[in-house]
Amino acid sequence: MTEFLLIRHAVNDFVKTGRLAGWTPNVHLNDEGRAQAAALGVRLAQMPLDAAYSSPLERCVETAQAVLAHHPNLNLVLSEALGEVRYGAWQGAELSKLAKRKLWRVVQINPSRARFPEGESLRAAQMRAVDAIEQFARQHPRQCVAIFSHSDLIKMILAHYLGMHLDLYQRIEVSPASISILRLSFARPSVLQINETSFLSQLSAKASDSLGVERLERLKGVTVGALGPKGKRVFYLQAADASRDKPLTFIIEKTHALQLASQIEALVGLPEDVPAALPFTTPDNFVFHVGRIALEYDSERLRLHLTLTELLGEEQGTPRQMHLHLAPEQAQALAAQARRVAQGTDAI
Repeated sequence: MTEFLLIRHAVNDFVKTGRLAGWTPNVHLNDEGRAQAAALGVRLAQMPLDAAYSSPLERCVETAQAVLAHHPNLNLVLSEALGEVRYGAWQGAELSKLAKRKLWRVVQINPSRARFPEGESLRAAQMRAVDAIEQFARQHPRQCVAIFSHSDLIKMILAHYLGMHLDLYQRIEVSPASISILRLSFARPSVLQINETSFLSQLSAKASDSLGVERLERLKGVTVGALGPKGKRVFYLQAADASRDKPLTFIIEKTHALQLASQIEALVGLPEDVPAALPFTTPDNFVFHVGRIALEYDSERLRLHLTLTELLGEEQGTPRQMHLHLAPEQAQALAAQARRVAQGTDAI
């Protein structure tokens, strides 16, 4: 029997570039990441580790070094098989542009068929990672082995031993500096734990200050617009706040606009004569590209809470969020405009 601690590296600042890191060199842990790694080291200080393997990328090595500081008799062995997915021509590219490519949807929905241009397929990445785990199991029978790797690699390893198809691996959550535990024996494999981060709870207050979470509660208005010719339109959401000179603008998808309209209609209704909320100004820059929206209704305050979460690729750190507090009338005007823009009946 061999027990594996599958450890994702802590966070770094490459996320601020809005690009896909991949095998980009010199991506180091930031202050928050070093604090996470230190907490991880304390968490594993009493764990009887027998061996440690790491992706050769700096962010993994630095995470591993924080743990091995408590295990001075262990040597860290670097393994390219544990390295990040080889994204090829996608490496270093802007995520907002990659998200518009057809391959992006394949990666998200049918990853077993995805191969990155000039890079590798996700099936190949899973195979090399699982082969490495099997090799380490043969080398370390009846031992505990620490593995320092990346989110996608760890999720694909877990999916393999859980008997999940690769197309479902994104359902597994693997957070920065998290610990998942896999046990391999002559019988069936056992996944004992996935994504433990409880030891990071003391860092949460400090971390929240650096995640870019903001709230707009004094909204003058919120709307949806689109730029560009039909078929190549870029959709955006604007929010004007009483405390800011210019509205904040976020890139969204057409599906987000339709989702907003449907959810608002379900929560507060949409009268036929409600006026649409027109865009405030033509946007000249964007806060971030939205990957997910969520809408809740506060029945006590009679307000709707709209949460925008940044679109980030794997290994890109923690997404920023924007929380908007809307009056029902503002939400209804937003829904009317969202329908108008999504259906292409606006005059932009």
